[in-house]
Amino acid sequence: MAQISEAGRVWRLALVSTLVAFIFAGCATTASYRPDIDSMKADLAEAKAAGAETFAPEEYAHAEACLDILTHEATEFHPFADPNARNYIGKCRAAFAALKSSVAASRRAKVPIEAVSPPAAPKPEAARVGEAEKAKESPLKDVFFDFDKSVIRADAKQSLDENVRWLKANTHATIVIEGHCDERGTQEYNLALGQRRAKSVQDHLVAAGVSAKRTRIISYGKERPFALGHDESAWKWNRRAHFVIQ
Repeated sequence: MAQISEAGRVWRLALVSTLVAFIFAGCATTASYRPDIDSMKADLAEAKAAGAETFAPEEYAHAEACLDILTHEATEFHPFADPNARNYIGKCRAAFAALKSSVAASRRAKVPIEAVSPPAAPKPEAARVGEAEKAKESPLKDVFFDFDKSVIRADAKQSLDENVRWLKANTHATIVIEGHCDERGTQEYNLALGQRRAKSVQDHLVAAGVSAKRTRIISYGKERPFALGHDESAWKWNRRAHFVIQ
């Protein structure tokens, strides 16, 4: 009888050890799939928030079903004991890859064309900075200069000729000609350069028949930029003579 009792204890101990090992093995296998499950849950929630149930119903349903099966299988003591069930993890990864691809394609389709188009070069009429500048806008066209130059360019003479015609048609108007520069160079140098630019334009108007008494010049150097920026795309608009009607 003692021998039988001893054998029973050994048998029970072996059974308990087997059950413990069985439980830990199941938990370890479950833990190994936990990162995939958590990641898929997060991806499914993100897809739902993006409206995937509407624009990608098949991909969403497939991914959701895969996650349900994967979660159920992984939480069993014998996860994926069926050899065919072991393919669930691969199938689920493929299903979620297709769902994420659909979500990404939907987001790209919603991006407005203007958001991906390169910005257009600033135009003189829209490049004014501040309310003070806007208040000074006039029907007279600005004259632009080359870097470190005060000589009137050939392409600027057409604008000046149009300004002359306007001034001759509006003999009551008097103007201030402002000289401006880009940001390069010292403040003192640019004040002098702006003065030369304004004087060059004044001389052209007077030579074309506009009374000198109707014009006055001032230089702002680089203090009042026409367009904001730190390269030629902005600098070319800042080298100018601007007209203010009094």
